[in-house]
Amino acid sequence: MKRKFLMIVLSAFLFSCGSSEKKGNEATSSDEVPACCKNKGNEAASSDNVPECCKNKGMEMLFPSEVSAKGDFYLGKEVAVRGYVKKVCHCSGKKCKLADNDESEVSLTVIANEEIGKFSQELTGKNVKYIGEVKESRITKEMIAAEEAKQAQAESEKKSCCSGKAEKNEEKEHKHCSKGKDYTEMKKWMEENEKDYYPVYFVEVKKYEVMD
Repeated sequence: MKRKFLMIVLSAFLFSCGSSEKKGNEATSSDEVPACCKNKGNEAASSDNVPECCKNKGMEMLFPSEVSAKGDFYLGKEVAVRGYVKKVCHCSGKKCKLADNDESEVSLTVIANEEIGKFSQELTGKNVKYIGEVKESRITKEMIAAEEAKQAQAESEKKSCCSGKAEKNEEKEHKHCSKGKDYTEMKKWMEENEKDYYPVYFVEVKKYEVMD
């Protein structure tokens, strides 16, 4: 519950558990495997000579909540994650906030790689499958102290600490806007896990597909 709560409060853009159940469009029999994907002579095929139609076949489909909860396990790995797009960044379109469904409060951020560039605003409200590498953004104690100071100042001035400028800076460096965070919980997690940072996981997308 505590981990789930932290994912909720980290909803500003960066913004699944290694389930044994296979989800998505895995090939379940040889009949379902395209002819171009079947190895001939049992020769080992390298990733360089695998046809495009065969790549990612058999990859487990994950939910955003799974990647968020078990990001340390998936870190550095290529995954396929499918979810409901709650929001596409209005500043540059590089980020999408992805949830398990339209009612889920736990979300994961997916970020377009250089080749994709940006996502269309038309993805909002659709179920989309993203394929990419799980990466990590670290929130340090120093960052928390600085953001807490900003929050205190904003509160005293009765102004929001989340301006458009802040969102642009956050997008550039894959950091979170400070609004709505529970820094006390983050610091507690760091202490309990003997870390000097709090990890937030995201997926750098190399390809995607609208599922509906």
